[in-house]
Amino acid sequence: MRFFEKDLRVKITTILLVFIIVATGASLVISYTLVTHIVRNNIQQGNADAARLSRDVVDVALESRATRTTLLANLPVMRDPATPPDVRQATLALSVQTWPVAREALFADTNGNIVCGTGKLAELPSASGTSWFENAQSGGITFTYIYNKAELISAFFLTPVLAVSSDVRDSKNQIFGYVVTFTSTTDISTGIESVMIARTGHGFLVNDAGTVVAGQVFPPTPPPTAAGKTTLDNLLGEMSKGRSGQESVKYAGKGYLVAWTPVQRSGTHEETLDWTVGVAVPTSEAYAPAREVALALLLLALVLLLGSVVAAFVLGRSITRPINELVSNTERVGSGDLTGDVVIRTRDQIGTLAAAFLRMRDYLRTALSEAGYTADRMSELAEEQSAGTGDVFENAEEIVESVVVLTKNIDSQTQKIRKVMDYVDAMPDDVQKLEAVVEIKELLRESEILADVGSNKAVEIAAATQDQRGAARDVAAAARRLLVMARELKDMVQRFKV
Repeated sequence: MRFFEKDLRVKITTILLVFIIVATGASLVISYTLVTHIVRNNIQQGNADAARLSRDVVDVALESRATRTTLLANLPVMRDPATPPDVRQATLALSVQTWPVAREALFADTNGNIVCGTGKLAELPSASGTSWFENAQSGGITFTYIYNKAELISAFFLTPVLAVSSDVRDSKNQIFGYVVTFTSTTDISTGIESVMIARTGHGFLVNDAGTVVAGQVFPPTPPPTAAGKTTLDNLLGEMSKGRSGQESVKYAGKGYLVAWTPVQRSGTHEETLDWTVGVAVPTSEAYAPAREVALALLLLALVLLLGSVVAAFVLGRSITRPINELVSNTERVGSGDLTGDVVIRTRDQIGTLAAAFLRMRDYLRTALSEAGYTADRMSELAEEQSAGTGDVFENAEEIVESVVVLTKNIDSQTQKIRKVMDYVDAMPDDVQKLEAVVEIKELLRESEILADVGSNKAVEIAAATQDQRGAARDVAAAARRLLVMARELKDMVQRFKV
């Protein structure tokens, strides 16, 4: 944490990486969600389309049966009630022989009595009570898938057949019989089994009872578990409801995406045939494109992340490198070395900072040069002041000594004047009244006054001289301090490398 706080490059790189990782992660999640959703929807839509295409295969097969049976029922020999049974039987036999999927055919009246038929169908006493005849009585073209064992045996069939019936009308458009053709479902099974989705996806066909008519819902496996049987039964139950659907299920430890759609109802052709066509694809194959997209997104995110790490490192270095150079130059300036240079690498704020640092360094160089010059001038002035104050101090000393001698002389003369005055005052009055004596006394009095004045002036001159000496001492002290400051400033300037 301390390293993170101290190293700007680590901080910048970390912040950029966090931002890039968050942005990349968010973009990846959003892209993965959207793309996966779109891909999954496309896959599911593709499965539904495959189911509808498979349904079209069944529709074509049923339509061909309906068309062939309708043509047979509308032949003149079939529509004429007076046509002999053997002629009808020959017509039916010829139709069966020329129709690859046909197994047998018969003609029955409206009461279910067998008029004629091919193969063993001619031996049937009556068609009443059978599911395929009940459907035939509804009129038009009907389909009946016969897979019940008892009903198959009663019609002399061993494998499931598809019965296609059409009413037969006379010239007055009155129904007087029914033509029923029994066809194999080989072509339908082949068509359904040929449906392949991805690598192992396949088609299947289920009737309304939940019985598989063609193909297989899931690949054959060892006997399924109870859970597997429940899954299959539930799925077949959903398909038998006659609605389109799609579901993801687990069977035998493997996931499948199953889509189904009912066989298209076209007029009354499939009115009694509730089949459902479906496709089943392993989810590992169905969602392989989604996984590929996710892998591509992951690889793209890794590439972007790696590129972002490199970009963040380079960007962090491009930011911190000039800053580190500025720090190094600042430390060098702080140590007194102003000779270094800074390369301005960018024109951004860091470049502006570097330019400001260069201007500051140049200003310091100029200031130090001026400070050196000022220190020299201060030293010269201090020395001149020291020399001048020395002369003043010596002159003041001489003046004081002269004034002291003068004062002493004046005092001596004053004493002498006073003694002479005392001597004159001691003279007789008549002597003192002499004009010469009076002048002498006046002269002595004026001399005394002048001596007192001269003594006072000498004292004042001595005092003034003492003050001048004090001022000279102060000036000398100031000059010495100025000299010390000049030397200190000079030493400070000399510590810098300019």
